[in-house]
Amino acid sequence: MTSASADRPGAAVRVSGARKSFGGREVLGGVDFSIGRGEVVSLIGPSGAGKSTMLRCLTLLDTLDQGSISYGDLVVCSGDDGARYDRAAMRAARMRFGLVFQDYNLFPHRTVLQNVMDAPVVVQGRDRMEVESQARELIATLDLAEHADKVPCQLSGGQQQRVAIARALCMNPDVMYFDEATSALDPRLTKDMHDLIRQLADKGMAVGIVTHEMGFAQTVSDRVCLLFDGQIVEDGSPEQLLEHPRDERSRIFLSLSAD
Repeated sequence: MTSASADRPGAAVRVSGARKSFGGREVLGGVDFSIGRGEVVSLIGPSGAGKSTMLRCLTLLDTLDQGSISYGDLVVCSGDDGARYDRAAMRAARMRFGLVFQDYNLFPHRTVLQNVMDAPVVVQGRDRMEVESQARELIATLDLAEHADKVPCQLSGGQQQRVAIARALCMNPDVMYFDEATSALDPRLTKDMHDLIRQLADKGMAVGIVTHEMGFAQTVSDRVCLLFDGQIVEDGSPEQLLEHPRDERSRIFLSLSAD
């Protein structure tokens, strides 16, 4: 089943006909997917449905076997008979998205400030003074100013997550991806994450979330896509999809998730 979202104009990221197999098993079976500027889209589904593979392909940590990926007007790969990747476009695309990993992936021997500044200086080649000014502003915005000179092991899990967010935002991306954004957060921090994501969207950023948390997806998202057996079987508003699913597989999955 294809998704109408792939036809939306002004998409910050667009995937069409995405196919990916591992060891002869098809994990993605022709997925169409997009996120518009200023839109929050959550990708949900049972374990093994292909969510992590979709995220890895979107962030170029893995490659498609077939299909296309575009970031705005930048075509990263295309091809119905095999995805052909443009290396220059891949390098450029990596400047257009940020990713907050589930386990944060901070450099353990570097301070909060150094973690946030590293990629903009080393990868983007930006001026160190300009980057430090932006990094300190982001750190303060995320209530981390007093921790700027600490290393990750001196921080709580929630604080480490905020460092990872600041690091991603310091790259000035068009698209932000969150992998299980609230899996280790208490209710107060979950609300903070909700508010932050909505603020990013209000500023025109596209936000993609992979999550098992149905309640969080329902409250934070503009759209929810349900991936099942490597295909998007539902794509709609949180109210429509989570409260009135059309596909029988969706109804079964959501009923089990609510138990």
